[in-house]
Amino acid sequence: MKKKLYVGVLGCLVALCALLLTRQSALAHEKRHVGKYTFVVGFLDEPAYANIKNGLDLTICNGDACTYTVTDGQKVVSNPVENAEQTLKAEAIQGGAQPLPLTVEPRWANPGKYAGYFLPTAAGAYTFHIYGTLNGQQIDEKFTSSPNGFGEVEQITAYPATTKNVSTSAADTSALAQQVKDAQNSAQVASTLGIAGIVVGVVGMALAAFAFTRKSRVMQATQEPAESLRG
Repeated sequence: MKKKLYVGVLGCLVALCALLLTRQSALAHEKRHVGKYTFVVGFLDEPAYANIKNGLDLTICNGDACTYTVTDGQKVVSNPVENAEQTLKAEAIQGGAQPLPLTVEPRWANPGKYAGYFLPTAAGAYTFHIYGTLNGQQIDEKFTSSPNGFGEVEQITAYPATTKNVSTSAADTSALAQQVKDAQNSAQVASTLGIAGIVVGVVGMALAAFAFTRKSRVMQATQEPAESLRG
């Protein structure tokens, strides 16, 4: 019985560790209460790299937190704010460059989620400025890269050294694409670990519960004959 209990405890610890790993990835966005709404802002693809297509990832929810449900096997917001693209505008700002207006677009089959695509060409901190109105409420918020929010745009090391000839340019592009793919695979591994940890934790707790139930039945069975002998 003790062995099964240890399995349950170990499973819970594995689940917690895996959840922490995936939570670090999920926290690569900034969440902010804006009036009666919750805004979650970051880059669409993280980590973000210079000269790789990316964009604003914006989620807007009713209330003080975004809640989620599963629809057709996909995790979606259950308290979304829809049609925000009709009254909200956005722009990307980097360093002293002129702000870049972004087209806020609703994401297909993801109510409450919006995107604004662009190509970041410089490494460093970026700011997303979101402004306009939302159901009559004035919105004017700036979200800037920070350790507690979404990450800065990074520079991928090119190899071999960049030259002006076309063949080398193609090689550099291939190398950049591979590094981005490796980063995305790492994020996928963390997510998989989280799911596996949860499964192990649930199975472990189920085994522990079964062991306790079985012990109770055994103790009850041994006590009943003793009481009948007293009678």
